[in-house]
Amino acid sequence: MNFYAKITWCVLLAYGWLPLAAQQHEIARAEQAFAQMAIDSGAKKAFLHFLDSNSLLFHRGQAHAGLPFWSSLPEKGPLIYWKPVYTGMAISGDIGFSTGPFEGKNSPAGPVLESGNYNSIWVKNKQGEWKVLIDIGVPYKPSQFHNDHPPRSYRPEAPVTRNTGWQKVEGDFIAQFKQLGNQAFLQYLSEHSWFNIAGRQPLHTVKDIQAVVQQIPADLQFECTGGAQSAAGDLVYAYGTVARRGSKENYLRVWGYQKEGWKLLLQVLK
Repeated sequence: MNFYAKITWCVLLAYGWLPLAAQQHEIARAEQAFAQMAIDSGAKKAFLHFLDSNSLLFHRGQAHAGLPFWSSLPEKGPLIYWKPVYTGMAISGDIGFSTGPFEGKNSPAGPVLESGNYNSIWVKNKQGEWKVLIDIGVPYKPSQFHNDHPPRSYRPEAPVTRNTGWQKVEGDFIAQFKQLGNQAFLQYLSEHSWFNIAGRQPLHTVKDIQAVVQQIPADLQFECTGGAQSAAGDLVYAYGTVARRGSKENYLRVWGYQKEGWKLLLQVLK
């Protein structure tokens, strides 16, 4: 670590930006409160309370404003259950992510109508409240909601020695994918990587991800349409469209800065 990186690290410590033990579970607690409100008061009320004013939802390659969408729905709708399994937060405590299983039913004892993994980007607003900025789900069957899932939390490993900007982090990967196809994923994997791909159970070991990466079409065309970087520079999220043979869907990536450089923390492919 060079001199300037050490100074940066010390400043983060001094201002309490490091995710200390008491802060590590902020995102998980926020997600649990969100899910509990959906059970107690209904999904519509919960989403209208927890969505950020600039929130986005994704469906068939299109981004939709979150609050107007949920405001247009009837008060009573299907029951939605979900729980956080893998969460993470930037050193600066302003951006985080969460993923875990969900399922939808018409009644508590009824059959599962829909299941998969939700994926959320959380941001802290000016009032110091955590709000959901990005919400994108990936379907699969059978439901994993009632399975035992040991909680997993990502902790930043290294200070950012050079702020490259989120556009470059995401742009470099897209450029690599154009050249190498699905092999581009391999250099960005780490023990913290988690992949949610439509129609598949979640992949959260390097070995499992490596096996499935070979099956991801090499001719996907990614177009980034938005993203951001944490104040500390250590966490990046990017989203956009992914096209193939005339069809278009959405993707989300979360990047974390580690000792070896930028690595994929969460890859969502619809």
